[in-house]
Amino acid sequence: MSALAVVGWDPVLTGYLAVFLSVAVLCGSTYALLATNIGARLGFLVAWTGFWSWMFLMGLIWWVFAIGWIGPGPSWSVLHSTTDLDTVPIEEVQELSDLDPLAGGALAAGWRSFIDADAQSAADSFVVCNPATPDPRLLDVVSPCEFDAAAEYATLQVLEYGGERFRPLGIPENLVTDFFIPSRSKPRYAVVQIQAYVVQDEVDPNNVVIDERRLDPTEPVRSVVMVRDQGSKRLRPALLALFSGLLFALGCYHLHRRDLAMWAIRDAADAA
Repeated sequence: MSALAVVGWDPVLTGYLAVFLSVAVLCGSTYALLATNIGARLGFLVAWTGFWSWMFLMGLIWWVFAIGWIGPGPSWSVLHSTTDLDTVPIEEVQELSDLDPLAGGALAAGWRSFIDADAQSAADSFVVCNPATPDPRLLDVVSPCEFDAAAEYATLQVLEYGGERFRPLGIPENLVTDFFIPSRSKPRYAVVQIQAYVVQDEVDPNNVVIDERRLDPTEPVRSVVMVRDQGSKRLRPALLALFSGLLFALGCYHLHRRDLAMWAIRDAADAA
């Protein structure tokens, strides 16, 4: 009882124990039932093949519908955070270097303004300091730590470029190709342009004042350049299905070899 009390409070260890005991009870009881009826070796082979056949079917379902044990989904990955877009080694982004987000005007060819909460969140998490980071040396990698909070700056505009879908080799678009041959997409870039507010004095909480934050003209416009990462949601279930299919095929092969050996023994006995 004392040993169980030690691990009872730990949810991680308890979860591992629950999974281990569930697998041992379910698979062990199935193997015990087969072993008492058809023998220990053949029972193990049948249980092995049946287990991996179930894993193979489950992996196929996860693979097709992108559910279960899936990989990371699509997200925005920050490439650069700069005040000079000419230094970004992407030609499409360099075309925005002459654009003044405060004055407006026509955008460069291919660029369009859009609203995306994910892009805004990715830019905020990159430029805002992360107080939860235990090692301050990691801030140079994780975040440039330019602002202490998202309320210290304003988002001027969010622009995107690319992302068009296409099919290689002139493959037509129909129901069959949409299901079996997924289309590909060109790189999709996003630029979030922000500017700091004027630093205000401490506000007296007893006085009701209207929020009149103003952009600081002495601060440059900072552009956070990002690219869309399509993720790999179906990679894990695909690998699981392929791995389980190989082990299932191996079990079927050994069962077939055993059947051939048994038939050869019976034919020899009949011939004698």
